[in-house]
Amino acid sequence: MLKMDKQTKHLLELFGQKRYSEIEGISKDKMLKIDSNEVTKIIKKGYSLLDCTCESSGRTEHNSLCRHKQFFIILPFLELFKEKIEELINQYKGFAGIKVKADTRLFLDDLNKLKKLIEGKKV
Repeated sequence: MLKMDKQTKHLLELFGQKRYSEIEGISKDKMLKIDSNEVTKIIKKGYSLLDCTCESSGRTEHNSLCRHKQFFIILPFLELFKEKIEELINQYKGFAGIKVKADTRLFLDDLNKLKKLIEGKKV
């Protein structure tokens, strides 16, 4: 079992339970509804900010990083990673369907490609 902190577990639960949605007519890289809160990316000249409607985001004078903002930031990564995993699962199911013996080097190569993707290296 993977050991993870409470915050990471919560962010993965938001994703796995699909507790987020796009707001009609607005790109999800600009605005996203997470649970009952909305996170908006505000682009200013030379920088950008994230604004959230949640109570914890407005508790301090500083623009705190609530879990909704954190989720907004990691969502593209989670979607990409899930897409790559699903591609591999379908590929491996195809191997099983035609009863091809798969070499473990194939699996290791695919895992190394995912690792490089995470590390931002050329795949």
